[in-house]
Amino acid sequence: MPDKAMEAKEYELVVFSPNDPEDPVNWRLRRKLFVTASICILSFCAVFGSSAYAPGQQQLGEEYGVGVVTTSAGLSLYVLGFGTGPLICGPMSELYGRKLPYTLAWPLMIASIAPSAFADNIAVILLFRFFTGCCAACALNNGSGLITDMFHNDIHAQSRAIIWYSFCPLSGPCFGSLVGFFVAAVSQGRALWVVRVHFYFAIAVWPLVFLLPETHGPTVLLYRARALRKEGHATARAPQELHPTSKQQLIQKNILRPTQMLFYEPINQGAAIWISLAYGIIYFFFEAYPVVFIEQHHIPFRLCGLLFIPIPIGMVLVTAPYSQLTRLFARLPLPGIERKDGVLHPAESRLKLVLSACVLLPISLFWFAWTSGPETHWIAPALAGIAFGYSMMAIFMCFLAYVAQIYTIYASSAVACNTFARSIIACIFPVAAHSILDSMGTKWGVSLFGFLSLGLIPIPLIFIRYGEQLRQKSHFAKEAKAILAGLRQKPGLLEEKTQVEQVAEVEVEMDNEKRETGSYV
Repeated sequence: MPDKAMEAKEYELVVFSPNDPEDPVNWRLRRKLFVTASICILSFCAVFGSSAYAPGQQQLGEEYGVGVVTTSAGLSLYVLGFGTGPLICGPMSELYGRKLPYTLAWPLMIASIAPSAFADNIAVILLFRFFTGCCAACALNNGSGLITDMFHNDIHAQSRAIIWYSFCPLSGPCFGSLVGFFVAAVSQGRALWVVRVHFYFAIAVWPLVFLLPETHGPTVLLYRARALRKEGHATARAPQELHPTSKQQLIQKNILRPTQMLFYEPINQGAAIWISLAYGIIYFFFEAYPVVFIEQHHIPFRLCGLLFIPIPIGMVLVTAPYSQLTRLFARLPLPGIERKDGVLHPAESRLKLVLSACVLLPISLFWFAWTSGPETHWIAPALAGIAFGYSMMAIFMCFLAYVAQIYTIYASSAVACNTFARSIIACIFPVAAHSILDSMGTKWGVSLFGFLSLGLIPIPLIFIRYGEQLRQKSHFAKEAKAILAGLRQKPGLLEEKTQVEQVAEVEVEMDNEKRETGSYV
């Protein structure tokens, strides 16, 4: 940070040039693909451990003499950790760069898995399940920030990268459950092997963390400015070094930013509601599938995990042809929703694809619910997973891509608040599942969520119709756009009022406006 004496001096602003090789947007495609593949694998591993535990719940209950609510808490606490961790690792990635949170969180995650995998105490197992989820949340949350750093100038490439990044953590629980049923079946009396598998998996992919490059533009420029000062350029300053930040501003802008986004950004609120519902249902299914297929259809225990495979198949049906589907739905007219006096912004036009998912989700739930009984062949509810997988994948990828395109440099904080909301909701579902299914049965219990999803269909329609107005009123969208523009100015000697200081003035004006309206937390 510069001292006050530097404010009146000339200094050389360090920014990216148009073809700067250190600017992540100018990296070779091969390097971008490696980074994208790495964060996809890490996110898959992070969520794999959440559901791999579920098939071992019955064995844990028998071994320690506890009920289903207690054993289900191991799944709920892990998912609760998903919601708590991003409140730290999300803002940290915007303060100290994208690489540092991964470097710290991954070994801490491995250390947290160990007590759950090897301890012989149910309280220790459950407690460290929560800590594991907190640390795993970094890989689940921060990847969108890296993708935005590399592809924010190419909306099509960004969307393709985000969809594969969404596919991995969404399909991970399904494959985790598949593996978990086999492991639990062959490890009778050694139920903790369902957690040990995740422990060794996390160690195996740890080297990818060390290979991740720094993609955060402000952090890259900060490192460059420090290197220039060591070489004798005493006046070299990165944009964020030009004006000091007080502790109050630091907490306000970075620690509380995800919370502010959740409470005061309608775009984030609407996206969080839909994603939370879809995400919660998949964890509800981890408790409902054994009831439907093992108890009601008498499928062998070790084979129950195979019945989750239709869900990732449905996800692939929207992941593989994503570009074609997006273009197809973008051209479809929506009479009464689209304005007649103008053309939709690309962000809203690409959001049309989510409408198919929002309609198909309740259909898939009613399909699964009313074919779940023993009077119907087991293949019918299993195939409903394809429609559910398509819906869940499309909801995640469309809303996350929409949020990332709007908040750009604040993408990690935006996704952090989204992750927090969906994890809080999802952690309730495994514990509540048994009560819902016992009192309402599988048909009406699952139908409950079908009716709920029907009531949420107006949300994407509102975004398509009024998205432009919502963006223009969004404090964080305007602030992120201004800061991103300030990172790519022409370098040179600037006096007194620099372009970055002008950006800071815009931020101050926005802050004053929020104080006047009382919109701060």
